[in-house]
Amino acid sequence: MKMLQSLLAERFHLALHSEVRPIPVYLLSVSPKGAKLQESHAEEAVTNSTGNNSELRMDARKITMAHLAEVLARYMDRPVVDRTGIAGAYDLKLEWARGDSSETLPSIFTAVQEQLGLRMTADRAPADVLVIDQVEKPSGN
Repeated sequence: MKMLQSLLAERFHLALHSEVRPIPVYLLSVSPKGAKLQESHAEEAVTNSTGNNSELRMDARKITMAHLAEVLARYMDRPVVDRTGIAGAYDLKLEWARGDSSETLPSIFTAVQEQLGLRMTADRAPADVLVIDQVEKPSGN
């Protein structure tokens, strides 16, 4: 990583710094009716996601809530932050539709609430971001 930073600084005169800023996120929390999670007794953590353009399925064994938030963020337009306060590892299955493309499966928000007893709500949270102070177009070789 240091070599890449040096290369970018040398070639593009890139100057940047990091700072903490509030960004849009989804907060993963326990729904008012309570979590519907099965404690895991699996020896290994395994997360499989399958699906097509309209429907997705996730089957996870020995997954923590922090890891679940990371996996869910792959399908969202913003990061997912674990605010469940739930420790330990769980086995779970989750099925949802991408957008409004399925008549049989719910949206990811509804699926998380109905199938896991959790909810995702839009909010803002502090996060480390890189701020570009300067960059130049390189001259020809």
